[in-house]
Amino acid sequence: MGDSNGLAFIFGALLAAGIAYFFLGSNGKTSSPTILATTGPVLHPSEYRKFKLTKKVVLSPNTARYRFELPTPESTLGLPIGRHIQVMVPVNGSPVARSYTPTSTDNDRGYFELVVKTYESGAVSSYLHRMQVGDEVSVRGPRGTFQYKPNMVRALGMVAGGTGITPMYQIIQHILANPEDKTRVSVVFANVSEEDILLREQLELWAADHDQFDIHYVLNNPPAEWTGGVGFV
Repeated sequence: MGDSNGLAFIFGALLAAGIAYFFLGSNGKTSSPTILATTGPVLHPSEYRKFKLTKKVVLSPNTARYRFELPTPESTLGLPIGRHIQVMVPVNGSPVARSYTPTSTDNDRGYFELVVKTYESGAVSSYLHRMQVGDEVSVRGPRGTFQYKPNMVRALGMVAGGTGITPMYQIIQHILANPEDKTRVSVVFANVSEEDILLREQLELWAADHDQFDIHYVLNNPPAEWTGGVGFV
């Protein structure tokens, strides 16, 4: 993360669900027990803990923001910036898991949020789409090896597509919330159409309020009046 120019590039999965991946126990059963997150650290690296859905906001025809309740109003998820969590749900009687990066940080107390795009063939995303307020999912973490540190590089260049913006979003908001972090951030955000641009309102507010942050959109199928980038990334 520290080349001679002080420039680092973090690539989101284009038109995919960020760093999500498939997990299934070798015998169709998870080797880690699921317990209620009521005492001790909120996250556990190997034990799944249950969290209740308290709010669901539709962001686009196939994407929603899901808010899950933490044990107390003052609880924080305890996820290092740059890491992700693993979400496990039952599918046809077997546990299936995907990894997601919350769009919330530990500055948000009492809850954590996920922005997830629903895929017709996506086992976990489809399960989340069907969830009702009060339903629970099982979560463990932190997962991953990358961890962002303030001022670790002079500038960050990010390329993201679709919900691949979520791991970038986590890092961006952490940088901009810290006045001591002088890292410049530039994002190229690719989508199929304008309505697919997730978290656009907040991203543009950040760009307007912070000189150290700028974002550039690229669309595959732009509207006639589009002035941003066109094509594939």
